[in-house]
Amino acid sequence: MFKEFALFGAAAVAAVTGYATDAFGFGEPEAVEGRIYHYVRSNQDGSGAENVYVYRAAHNRLEIYKSSERCVDAGFVTAWVDSETGNATVIQGGRLMPEARHENFATISYDGAATMLRAEAAIPGQMIRQQVRVTEPIFHLYDTDLATLSVQTMGLDDPRQGFSFALPTIWTEPEDGQYVRHLGEANAEFVRAEEYQGTPALRFDVTGSAFGDNGGPLWLDAQSGHVLGAQWGIPNRPGMDDFSIRLVETEDSGEAGWQALLTDHFAGCPTI
Repeated sequence: MFKEFALFGAAAVAAVTGYATDAFGFGEPEAVEGRIYHYVRSNQDGSGAENVYVYRAAHNRLEIYKSSERCVDAGFVTAWVDSETGNATVIQGGRLMPEARHENFATISYDGAATMLRAEAAIPGQMIRQQVRVTEPIFHLYDTDLATLSVQTMGLDDPRQGFSFALPTIWTEPEDGQYVRHLGEANAEFVRAEEYQGTPALRFDVTGSAFGDNGGPLWLDAQSGHVLGAQWGIPNRPGMDDFSIRLVETEDSGEAGWQALLTDHFAGCPTI
């Protein structure tokens, strides 16, 4: 069980499904249902840090809980994903409530036949309905803090061969009124094997039209393929300067552990 809700450093990312490896590459599926991944996402200088927890509720469903500290507003996201590619067919976003409840106010869905990513969200004073075309076969909503990217990378036979994905986002404070955006394509090229925060890792250089000149490194766990960390030059939410994320810890405590973690967020907090 996670003993306390605390920031552990610059940033973190979650692994969400995948494959174990041997000395020669990726092979047998690793059982990850019921696993909780704790990350911290921030600017690259460590400012703006926020805890991100990802729970692999089922082979095709992720739940994501985000907040800077206990007793304050916390985001809650549910994503239904393809267990091999990480493509999210439906994402529901909202806020965590007391007693581990949550309230949804946004739905993002992907229409594969029309290659359209559609979003509906209730914001103060209006209902937003927008869409953007995403034609690439694999995409990851940047807002999910690379949680779905780990589904893709853990499912690759050998990520060292390189891989690509589209990077759409929901920008919540648009100056032009466009909330749903497609940033472009990201291409990950293998650089070398190295240690990352004491863990054997595969390092990639991520570039592409999504970043312009502001791509950066991505580290995958050398054994199971999940994302260990990334440092990219474009932010994934308003108010941030860039993007850094790093895995902090994992726990196999299942639904009971997840419910206890969610419940603890508001437990004993002052009521307004």
